[in-house]
Amino acid sequence: MERLMPGTLAYRVGAWCWIATGIGHLSIEAALSLASASPESARLKAAMRENVLAIGGVPRTSLDVVNGISIAMGLALVLAGVLFLMIARVAGSAEQTRGAAGLGLVASLVLLVVAVIFLPLPPIVTFTASSASFAVALGKLPRR
Repeated sequence: MERLMPGTLAYRVGAWCWIATGIGHLSIEAALSLASASPESARLKAAMRENVLAIGGVPRTSLDVVNGISIAMGLALVLAGVLFLMIARVAGSAEQTRGAAGLGLVASLVLLVVAVIFLPLPPIVTFTASSASFAVALGKLPRR
């Protein structure tokens, strides 16, 4: 079994929290799109379909824009988590992972604040876990 450098496990947990948040977001988005809508939700979606925006000369409904941003966000969260994992894998030493742990901590804290203000409980939990994990990693990874 591979022995992890100090802080590496916490770093990986932080990265996997990002991946889990993205996959969870995409899964919930898919489930909601397949579920039968309440009358209020159906009226809202109908109004969003009727409102057409021309952003950059390309006409899109408000519903298209919201759905597109939501899918892109979920994919970006997964990608960021994968990139964090790749950084740890290609880093030649724990010291080289330290900068990425700092970036992960700052990004996780920023998104935690956004989640607390605007989002439901699941991303609050995952960004709390990723913030704590990256903070632990930063504390344990050796300095240069």
